[in-house]
Amino acid sequence: MNISTCPEFTTEEALLVLKQNWGITGSLKPLDSYLDQNFLVKSTEGNKYVLKIANIETPESWLDLQNKSLNHLQGIAIPQIINSKDEKQMLFIQSHWWRVLNFLEGTMLSTVPYRSQKLLQNIGTFVGQISNQLATFSHEAAERPLQWDLQQSASLLENWVTFVEDKKTKSTILSIMENWKSKVPEISKVRRSIIHADLTRYNLLLDNSGSQIQGIIDFGDVCLSWTIGELAVLILESAMTGSPTPFADAYEVIKAYHEVFPITKEEVQLLYPLIQLRSATIVSASARQLSMEPDNEYVKKQAIADREMFQQLSLAKNDFATALFLKACNLESEVVEKLNTYFETTKITSLFKEAINFKTIDISPSSDIYNDGAWTNPKACKENIKSKLKNGFGITAAYTPIIQPYTNSTQETETISLGIYTFAPIETVIYAPTDCTFIKQTTEKLIFKASDFYIYISGITSNLEIGTNLKKGEILGIITSEKTDSPFPPHVFIQLDASGNAPKYCLPSERMGWEILCPDPVVFLQIKSKKDVINNQTLETRRSKIIQQAQEYYYQKPMNLVRGWQQYLIADDGQVYLDAINNVAHIGHSHPKIVEAATKQLQKLNTNARFLYEDNINYAERLLHHFPESLQVIFYTCTGSEANDLALRLARAYTNQNDILVIDGEYHGNTTAVDEISTCLMDNPTASKSIRPFTHPLLQPNTFRGKYKADTPNVAELYAQDVDEKIAYIHSQGRGVAAFISESLLGSGGGVEMPKGYLKKVYEFVHQAGGVCIADEVQIGFGRMGSHFWGFQKEEVLPDIVTLGKPMGNGHPISAVITTRKIADAYKEKYTYFNTFAGNPVSCQIANTVLDVIENEKLQQNAAEVGQFLKQELEKLIDEFETVGAVYGHALYLGVDLVKDKESRTPDSQKALWVSEAMKQNGIIIYPTGDYYNILKIKPPMCFTKENATFLVESLRMILTKMEN
Repeated sequence: MNISTCPEFTTEEALLVLKQNWGITGSLKPLDSYLDQNFLVKSTEGNKYVLKIANIETPESWLDLQNKSLNHLQGIAIPQIINSKDEKQMLFIQSHWWRVLNFLEGTMLSTVPYRSQKLLQNIGTFVGQISNQLATFSHEAAERPLQWDLQQSASLLENWVTFVEDKKTKSTILSIMENWKSKVPEISKVRRSIIHADLTRYNLLLDNSGSQIQGIIDFGDVCLSWTIGELAVLILESAMTGSPTPFADAYEVIKAYHEVFPITKEEVQLLYPLIQLRSATIVSASARQLSMEPDNEYVKKQAIADREMFQQLSLAKNDFATALFLKACNLESEVVEKLNTYFETTKITSLFKEAINFKTIDISPSSDIYNDGAWTNPKACKENIKSKLKNGFGITAAYTPIIQPYTNSTQETETISLGIYTFAPIETVIYAPTDCTFIKQTTEKLIFKASDFYIYISGITSNLEIGTNLKKGEILGIITSEKTDSPFPPHVFIQLDASGNAPKYCLPSERMGWEILCPDPVVFLQIKSKKDVINNQTLETRRSKIIQQAQEYYYQKPMNLVRGWQQYLIADDGQVYLDAINNVAHIGHSHPKIVEAATKQLQKLNTNARFLYEDNINYAERLLHHFPESLQVIFYTCTGSEANDLALRLARAYTNQNDILVIDGEYHGNTTAVDEISTCLMDNPTASKSIRPFTHPLLQPNTFRGKYKADTPNVAELYAQDVDEKIAYIHSQGRGVAAFISESLLGSGGGVEMPKGYLKKVYEFVHQAGGVCIADEVQIGFGRMGSHFWGFQKEEVLPDIVTLGKPMGNGHPISAVITTRKIADAYKEKYTYFNTFAGNPVSCQIANTVLDVIENEKLQQNAAEVGQFLKQELEKLIDEFETVGAVYGHALYLGVDLVKDKESRTPDSQKALWVSEAMKQNGIIIYPTGDYYNILKIKPPMCFTKENATFLVESLRMILTKMEN
């Protein structure tokens, strides 16, 4: 087939043809296309169709093949052919074949930035069903010379590769072509059948949840080809391309596909070479097409992601990928069989001449060798390990994850050690554990070949010459002096590798494949394996059995967190996440000053609040210096919920009233009392905002989404007028107002700043009605507002009661209520207050240290500077993306409102969840909030830096770009 450029009919011409031949009138919108011309048709009756105008070189029989394949598939959502007025499935008009199909609704897989395990499995199952049905379909035109048929790729590449300008890319393509030529005898023996041949991320449609395939489109490449080619295309373009964990995603799809449509061992062994071949073909074809159509945006857009994926498909991963894919099908590779035979039949000796009692050293992320930030300090980490060795000797477990130095990277980090560290004194002699040949030396390691596998050894010096054959028991070298920049003391690192290409550390998502090829080298020490075991799934299962599921956790596939430091959280697989959500860890995770304060006080005294001790008095005096003169009485509590609960009791005792005014969409805690006044549907989805007669939700003063927009004159007064009306209603019922409770920046609403003057007016109305005003500073206090220590100060109001929460103790359970003497006395006349452990000595010492750190490390100033910078950078996204409606907040409490489109401002909760999941995969923790779960909340520890802010915004921009393209 000669390739021509796309047809170029105008919308006017296409509309005329539609009206004359199909009786369809309406409007057209051009759709992305490679060789054909496609339009989305919206008829005047409200129906949607796709008009397809074939390339001028497309034979009629090829289109008939497409039509009949659509008719053959049953029980699968696919486009249906719309016959013309004279009942024809297609018409030949102006030298082109024209067809009309119904429009299949769904979300294109390419626009979803996160592919869950459930979705990947669903993709495999769905396509397996298609393969099952197409295996029984035949057509005389199916065996056609199609450029996207993998059977044609090798010959086409001979010419197409000349269009690739980048020398490195061209060299890789040529290597892949040579490798494929060696597979020709094998591929000639595998099954052939009719396949869709184009199961790309642009042709698979998801349902609204994004967790299930809803349908499949574009049967333009249907052909008779290698059956396994269907899976190769699917894996490359719908699982691997654009994924931060491509091989792990491929594994899930292959496993699910194989369960529905079993594939043979021979087919699996050809799968990775076929994926490489397809990728090389796509990259070369894009280069060729762009040489003819340099302005084709559709080709340009696809080419970027395709090139990124191609760069990851190295020949060095051939054995790894094949071993992983075979495992997905419960098949074993020959490599593994040879390894097992060798170790069963060969006598092995130890690397050390004498038997040694090694001390097991834990170097996993939860190990205390990393305490006090030692994971960022190689010298400190090294000293911590030395203190644990037994006479200088120790050993780590194979496949143990370690913590690598943090970098602002969206890529997964190589953390899984594929060998073991054996610590020993300098000048310890190391011996050959088996017969082997010294074949290579790099700056990192010595490489030996033994039978069908390789032995890598580092940490020693050797006088051996390349090519030296050694018998077991002969000297390999001696342990050298330690490296100053290494976190490890003197050691020998040993690793086995059946592929010859294994890295020292692998990605957690690739552990399963590399573990097959890199057996535990502990056999060379003549001791039992101490292999680390990943148990993330076990943890989830255990949790689901014993912890109430209403107590939800973040993310569909949660990471198992084992360590926190400053603004970072670390999972058990060694991945380090930038924490942009944890305002509870106010001054940062695991702050040494907090650890020191808690430890010292625990060594002296920790008792309940009925006793007299100086700690809670000292802290109270210091804390109250941050408040106005009228607010000088403190009640200690343990949580923000308790603080707000007590605040309501204080207000009701003082006013002798019960009714509470609260801003709609706000959350104030989880005790019964505060739950009854909280109106945030996210945290209380079944709550009715009308059945509690004493709770009165006020219009949320959100000038982006609320009743009155930012450009409305007197917008603050208009929103505040609702307060006056609610108070009037309460009075009409013969009751009075007890309190108005609000954050000074609406946290649960996504960090919404109120219109200037709104809160002042509300306080005025409430005080005139005899009520008290409660400022909920649980989330936004202690300098987070940057410009002010408390949020109410920023709004220039004076509350009667202020509530504080766990940021007060950096997550330790201490909180407080601050109020006036008059209100406190009124409460005392009616009630006593007792909270067993509130304000205990340890909690107060920790809280006091939090104030020290805020002052000494200038964290309030940091919140002001970094917060302003971060908000400015986030606001740039509003102009760049249709999906970003607004950016809320102040200083280090921000929110990004995601919408379906700016005109309607319809909240897009699904997109917010997808973005959050994708951000997590890119190493950043944020999550949705708000009534519609569509606002990305950003409220990091106060030590967040401008560099962190830049990384966050750039990552968010990258993800949104992928979604909108």
